[in-house]
Amino acid sequence: MQTIVKSLLLAAALVSCGGAEDTRYRNTEMLERPPILPTNRQAGDADCCDDAVVPKKRYKKGLGDDVYLSKSAPLQLKIKQTFENAWLTLGLALKQSEIRITDQERDKGLYYVAYHPGNILGAVGSWLKDEQKAAVYVLKVEPDGTETKISAVIASAMEQSSALEKDRYDDDAADDAEDLLYNVFETLRDDLED
Repeated sequence: MQTIVKSLLLAAALVSCGGAEDTRYRNTEMLERPPILPTNRQAGDADCCDDAVVPKKRYKKGLGDDVYLSKSAPLQLKIKQTFENAWLTLGLALKQSEIRITDQERDKGLYYVAYHPGNILGAVGSWLKDEQKAAVYVLKVEPDGTETKISAVIASAMEQSSALEKDRYDDDAADDAEDLLYNVFETLRDDLED
């Protein structure tokens, strides 16, 4: 019996709410209208004039033409990216090339890497071949306008001994900084993955 009474009271309440029409919410004459903008279009003009370019998504590996080697001496690698993006991109390329990063100083833009030009097998190859002796190179990353330039030099003897405590270092190691830059360039241009 109580449920019937509650149902009737609920029905009465709903009927009383929907009874009279309130015209306040149907009249739109007092609402704000958008401004009318003047146009200088003629009757036959085209409708679209947007010249925005949507960047294309890369479907292939590598940066392609966004990375190149300068023809100056000493050899420099240039990336068409800001310093922050180029720093991260270079770190990724070094990792993918299996070039061991021994130290880095981001505030100075320096990567210290252990590199041997004949090290085709990467980190695994250095364990397999005891005769391989890696040298430490310094990759300097510097902003250059809208691009970023990267140069490589062999590290000093003190940096060599501190960075390669576990490795054997050959004091007569050739300066293969250009070979290192070519290796990194090829990875950046052709093989870099996101």
